[in-house]
Amino acid sequence: MSFPSTLLRRIKDEHRRTKKRLPELRAADVVLVSHAKSGRTWLVALISHVLHLTRGVPIDELWEGDNFQKFDPSIPRLYLTHDHNEPWWLRLRLPRLVRDKRLIVLVRDPRDVAVSWYYHNLGRSHARVRWRMGLPEDMSRVDMASFVTHPAYGVPGVVALLERWARIARAHPRALLLRYEDLRARTAEELARVLAFLGLEAPREAIEAAVAFASFDSLREKERTGFYRTEKLQARDPADPRSYKVRRGKVGGYRDELPAEVVARLDRLVAERLDPALGYAALAGSRTAASM
Repeated sequence: MSFPSTLLRRIKDEHRRTKKRLPELRAADVVLVSHAKSGRTWLVALISHVLHLTRGVPIDELWEGDNFQKFDPSIPRLYLTHDHNEPWWLRLRLPRLVRDKRLIVLVRDPRDVAVSWYYHNLGRSHARVRWRMGLPEDMSRVDMASFVTHPAYGVPGVVALLERWARIARAHPRALLLRYEDLRARTAEELARVLAFLGLEAPREAIEAAVAFASFDSLREKERTGFYRTEKLQARDPADPRSYKVRRGKVGGYRDELPAEVVARLDRLVAERLDPALGYAALAGSRTAASM
């Protein structure tokens, strides 16, 4: 493809997506920001099940946009964004456009994010999304170490996104910073904190039921059987583990996946560039966890 046609295609794609996304963002009450593969689908599944138990929304539907307002108009409208997948015009203006919303910033260890994102793009992502984000067209030719150390879409890019949104959250009047690792370690307590922030308090038994309903094994089985209506939580190929949204996953699992010299390089990068207040500079041991 020639450069002019590629550029024209990109401009048209950006314009079309901005026209669609901007009204959705302006209408939203809550904005949930994360990098891809940071646990967003899991968090939404937890909240959705609480809303099923307390507000009567369908059990097989995930909260997004205004889809739950027809069941209960008091449920906020939710805008989901990975930031790095937004049209550039919208991405530049996101900090200003979210100023009057409730803002949840979900963060995860960028080293685990990059490894999980590698697997996602290897077995699950669409070619058009990879093209849009400047990712390799043929992921089968890309080794993991090269991917996770890439300055744009590897760990350096994830660190940059987390730094950007940690700063935005600190200056935002109604923001909640949520760590994936804390949600894994204290799921019920952190879920209750999120619900309170959203004004959606629920009884303890509903929260505990949601934690059980959206456990790793339970969600993986739901993905295998196509339980949810949305393709966001459906395996591309139930016979191919790489095509699942809910992967094997471990907190600190990047250490098991990468050569020691790459691990050391990434550890130094995170320690030097990422805000220590996020808690990822310390080199924690592995703990079993779901990666979604």
